[in-house]
Amino acid sequence: MTAPTRRAAVALSASVALAATLTGTVTLATPQTADAATCRATPTLLSRMPTVTQLAGGATARIWDTGPTPSNPQASTRIVAVTVPAASAANPRVRAAANLNTARIPSAYFLDAPTAVVMVNGGVFNPTVGAMPDLPQMTSGWLRKARSTHDPAIVTAKDGRSLPSRLWITGSVSATGHGYKAVTGLNWQSLSGSGINAYTPSWGKARRPYGTADVVVAGGKVVAVRTGTTRGQTAASGQTILTATGTAGSWLASFRIGTSVSISYHASTDAPFPVYEAVGRGARFLNQGVKNGGTCTSRDELLRPRTAIGWTKSGDLLFVTASGRATVDGVRYGGATIHQMADYMAKLGSWDATNLDGGGSTTMVARTSSGKVIRLDRAGTEWQRAVPNVFSAG
Repeated sequence: MTAPTRRAAVALSASVALAATLTGTVTLATPQTADAATCRATPTLLSRMPTVTQLAGGATARIWDTGPTPSNPQASTRIVAVTVPAASAANPRVRAAANLNTARIPSAYFLDAPTAVVMVNGGVFNPTVGAMPDLPQMTSGWLRKARSTHDPAIVTAKDGRSLPSRLWITGSVSATGHGYKAVTGLNWQSLSGSGINAYTPSWGKARRPYGTADVVVAGGKVVAVRTGTTRGQTAASGQTILTATGTAGSWLASFRIGTSVSISYHASTDAPFPVYEAVGRGARFLNQGVKNGGTCTSRDELLRPRTAIGWTKSGDLLFVTASGRATVDGVRYGGATIHQMADYMAKLGSWDATNLDGGGSTTMVARTSSGKVIRLDRAGTEWQRAVPNVFSAG
């Protein structure tokens, strides 16, 4: 089946935005906020003629830029939309750092991805826990982080299909003479559910949550049962550490060294295809053409950098950023409110659209048709935040 048919089968479309170089960072005294009951009007920037740049893989970048606005720095806006056509061989991909406690800048991921056409920052993460992603993560068919809760994620298939969906873990631990228990967490930042939580080397080197006992499994056998201060160690290569509280914790504490243990789990999803990769997402801006612009509360009404992914009815994939030039106490402002971003995604042709991490994380890097690597949302020389994962085409 051809790429266009695969993507259109789930009513997906992608359009990606490309932006010209931003210049001049402006420092303000205080950020602007809106009254809780008032929505900011959506600027008419998209009604202007964009700057168009041809990218590799048949993708096209369109950039709308107000330029500097000295009298109101937060009004300075740059919208980049990159459209990856359904026929493109540049399938959506999720790339991630070596483990869940490390991060890299988007440009570093891009330079290690010679087939990538466009790349944006991925899901929300906790920088105080070594850049731990807040939500599920799956790369190259390898489930690295999930829990039994149905968490929001962008999921992709190996054949190029993708959509905003939900992902959760399904699995069990069985032990000779002990029966079995459900797996309710994998490399999660807190013990999840009433079942077994598993930790693998994907967690990284940081201390991790632990329950009543830590059972270390290698080669299908229990090699250690840890209690007291020995709990919380990270898994070595070839090991899986099982831990839990309550009834499940007592069950694990009854294991003995040498006990045969079988651990199995997989990613479950609402998507109509087997999941190959996944990255945590935010709220949906559009769901089958219906806009969700948030509540227009003061937080939603902040003009902040935003990153979004859209799918058109014809199967194109859209990578979109909205950025500004204002900096307040080291925090980036300017860009779009939540409801403005929903308006922009609709005007750009999205049928479905969802949010990724924003603010200082918002970054878009692309490869031109001549092979040159450029940053689109800001000037190429500007600071980039290290992030635990990225979403790309190609």
